[in-house]
Amino acid sequence: MADSVVDKLKDALEGVFDDKKTLIRIISVVIILLIALILRIHDENKADITIETAETPDEIEYNEESSVSSTSQVIFVDISGAVEKPGVYEVSKDTRLFQVIELAGGLSEDADPDSVNRASFVEDGQKIIIPVKGGDNAGELPILSAAPEASGSGLVNINTATADELKTLNGIGDVMAERIIEFRSSETFKSKEDIMSVDGIGSRTYEKIKDRITV
Repeated sequence: MADSVVDKLKDALEGVFDDKKTLIRIISVVIILLIALILRIHDENKADITIETAETPDEIEYNEESSVSSTSQVIFVDISGAVEKPGVYEVSKDTRLFQVIELAGGLSEDADPDSVNRASFVEDGQKIIIPVKGGDNAGELPILSAAPEASGSGLVNINTATADELKTLNGIGDVMAERIIEFRSSETFKSKEDIMSVDGIGSRTYEKIKDRITV
């Protein structure tokens, strides 16, 4: 387009200016003005473009707060009795009993399903016992905030506690309780940290129970 304009100007001005140097200067000025105009139009169009970021700092902060809030809703419940896999399970705050039963492998064949309200919500630290048919607790669902502790101080002595007492600890089920008892039969726990010597108990489990155990 610029070449076409230049040719037309050249033809129109050849008869007016006999001095070719003057003609060349005028044409050069016109070209510079055309280039400046084109660049200005380009810059104006570029300025109209709005760049949208995926997330603003405020949104990032909100997402982090939501993540922390979600983590704080985690609870632990202990289910035993007529289920396939009794133990302590980590669930969300709005979990119902039937969901905990599913995590525990479902009801066993001798379970009394009519005696439990499987639609009820569970609470942090609950001890849930699923009754068996014809058992002493048939027709009722004991849900305790906590089972009896192993000592008057409220702490569980890992050297002397029974399997049931050990299972009151978060993350300790039937299998892990038996492993603790088996371990201490040949070696006494000298400190609370020694419980991490038991196969399957790592630092994460220890952090959950360290304030509730003693030696």
